[in-house]
Order: sequence, then C-alpha cells, then structure tokens
Amino acid sequence: MTSSEALSALQARLPELDWITSKVHIKRLSRDFYWFSPMLVPQLADKLADLVVKPRNEAELVALVSACVELGVVMTVRGGGTGNYGQAVPLEGGVVIDMTACTELQWLCDGLVRVQAGMKIGELETLVRERRWELRCMPSTYRAASIGGLFAGGFGGIGSINYGPVSTSGTVQAIRVLTIEATPRVLELRGEELLTYHHTYGTNGILLDLELALAPARDWDEYLLDFASIEAAYGFCRTLLDAAGIEKRELSLYDSKAASYFRDIRFEQPAGHFLVMALVAPHNRQPLAELLAEHGGSQLWMQTFAQMQASGLTLMEHCWNHSTLQALKHDKSFTNLQTNYAIDRVLEQLAELNALVGDEVLTHLEFIRLGNQQPLITGLPLVRYSTDERLNEIMALHQSLGIKINNSHTFMLEDGKHGGTLSPAILASKAANDPHSLLNPGKMRSLPG
Repeated sequence: MTSSEALSALQARLPELDWITSKVHIKRLSRDFYWFSPMLVPQLADKLADLVVKPRNEAELVALVSACVELGVVMTVRGGGTGNYGQAVPLEGGVVIDMTACTELQWLCDGLVRVQAGMKIGELETLVRERRWELRCMPSTYRAASIGGLFAGGFGGIGSINYGPVSTSGTVQAIRVLTIEATPRVLELRGEELLTYHHTYGTNGILLDLELALAPARDWDEYLLDFASIEAAYGFCRTLLDAAGIEKRELSLYDSKAASYFRDIRFEQPAGHFLVMALVAPHNRQPLAELLAEHGGSQLWMQTFAQMQASGLTLMEHCWNHSTLQALKHDKSFTNLQTNYAIDRVLEQLAELNALVGDEVLTHLEFIRLGNQQPLITGLPLVRYSTDERLNEIMALHQSLGIKINNSHTFMLEDGKHGGTLSPAILASKAANDPHSLLNPGKMRSLPG
C-alpha cells in the first residue's frame, strides 16, 4: 500500500474524526516557532503533514493511533505549536495530531489539578485562579501553549524563581501516556519515571493528561526598575532572589539595548543602563522599595494586577522567550541563545563575552530557584544573526568562557538539553512504546538502524 493509499484508508476507516484537509490549515499546523532560528528555517520550511486530525476525546485518539499503526502512517503530536526547536514539525509527512480539543479539567483539589494535555496554559491559569491557585511554572507563551506541550518541549518560565523549572520534583506529580501500538496501552507514571517523557518532543508516547501541583495565587504588581550598572542590577537581583520574605513570581535582567524593544510599554531608560523586570506581591511594596534604594536603583514603570487585567498588557509577555519575540517585531535580524552561567562567575563571564562580541549579543538573564541547590542563572540573550558560521562561533565563544549552551538551533533531540546523548530510560521507552518508530520520526539520532 502506498503512502497516499494508506492515508485515504485511514480517513475512510475513521470518517467521524475531525479531519483537516485544507492546504492552508495543514501548512499552519505543520509549523511551530522554529523561525526563531535562522538555521532551522531552511531545514524545516518545506516540511508538511499530509493530513491534520483533531481528536476530541481519548477514545478517538486511541482509535486513530490503532489505525495509524495498522496502516503504517507516521504521526506527529502538536499542542499550541509555540516550541522553537521544530518539535512539532512533521519531518516525514503523515498525520499531525492536534491535541487542542482535549481540554477537560478533570479535578481540582487541595492544590492539585488533573487536566488533559491539550488545554492552553492561560486557560488553565484562569480556571485555577477562580479557586485562588496559580501555576507554579508558566511560559511567556501561556496564551497559546498547551500544558502538555510545556512538559514535552518546555523548560522553565514565570514562577521558576520560586518552584524551579517544570521538571522540578513535586510539580508534575503524574502523567498518563498513550503508546503507539495496534492495541494502544495507557501508562500512568509517577516520580522519576515520568521524567522519561519530559522534553522529549512527543517522540516516545502521547501525553494524555497531567497531574500538577499549584501555588497560592497572588495579585502580582509588575515593575520595571532601572540601574546604572550591571553590577548594581545583578546585585539587586541576587538579593531579591534570596529574600525569602519578599514574594515574587518573575525576575529578569536586560541591558538597555535589549530593553529598548519593549516598545508597547511607556518608559524611558538612559542608554547603557540595565533593566530589571519583577513581579512582586503587593504586600511587599515597602521592602521592595527599600531594597531598590539600597542598590541605587529607581522605578521606571509599575502596574497593579487590576491595571494589568484592564489593559491586557503584562510583563509576563516580555520575559523569557517573549523578549526575543518583542525584538523580532522591530528587527528581523535577531535570534537568541539559551545559556546557563557559572553561579560564582556570572558578571565575569558577561564582561569577558562582551569584550569578544560587543553589541552582537545583548544581555538577558532569568533567575531560577533549584530547591536546596544554588540558584540557576540562565539566559536568552538576543543575538544579531549574520551567518550560520558566525552563530556557531558565538556559541563556541560562550562555551570557551564556561557558559553552557542549550542548543536552540537544532531539531535533533540529543543535541538540545540532553547534552549529546539520550538516557537509556528514554531509549527504552521509545522501543517499548513505539516499536515501529511511527511517532515524530527523524528527531532521534540514537535509534538503532
């Protein structure tokens, strides 16, 4: 049976499913934010699914997977499509499975919620806020991203300053996964075992639902703060990070050139200064002001939670990956890197890097709490792209200074956050759950054969 015949047979076998056959819609749903990377654009721009299908419930998804296995049709699972590695791009055609109709909130009890993987993160945040809870980790793309997509392809976000990245023990407490077999199995996983499915791009099973721990909700104030030097700005951030009595949800630092692209916010900052973005609880306004004065900073802009709700403008869509998106609105030559700095050498590393690359790389730091360990100072620096060769040189320069690169310019699973090799547990789950290698093919270099 040819590929075309298999696809026709698939539709004929399951006519009740929500099939999307419009070429325009197939093209849109075959893409994610890979265009953040000028290196990925020529590799992925022509990759398209043959069909898109939108299962409305678990029963439809099970029937679809069973039929695809019997007919040998490859599948790529998609949530909101906000990943920027090409995670959701089908490299070998076949069927894109759009999970965004699977949005049931199954239960919410005592700071835990069980939800289907296709629900948008912003919608989930709204629902749990009605019960005075909020998500522990939320990407800046929360309006469009799905909760399953965050676990399968994301890392950290808003809230990570308190609770760490999404993979932190105790945040995702259980997942259910569908295997890719003629008779699909449903696996329920807890503890360390569920991390086998974290940041694996949906290559070793389809996430059905997740059980998440929540945080008490706060009506956060949003601040933009100015500092004349990076030493003062970074010192303020480290002090605020460690200030257990000041509740915060987001903390990030930018040089004035990176901050200059936040043009939908009315503030003025002197050239050469540094901007700190912070979400802080209203009852901590006075200690925050005292801390700001101690470090020689000043307040440029502030809004309350009520003002944010009224205006729709929020700093949560200017931090993390949205800082790059804000810059790209005005200058298409930018891309970014994903970096981790040595905790005791951050300022030294930034100074050494600046001496080598100057304004070719613009500073953006994010501050993450990692349990009892030292905090993680990570970054999404803006990079002015010229050529692939120069971008690779810039990444190599970072590494020569001891700055870790999590490569965001590759779709190969091994070459991103996995450090070049996949764990035996991930490879074993792939072999057990997808024995015919039909799920998101082409993203794992380590498969036998």
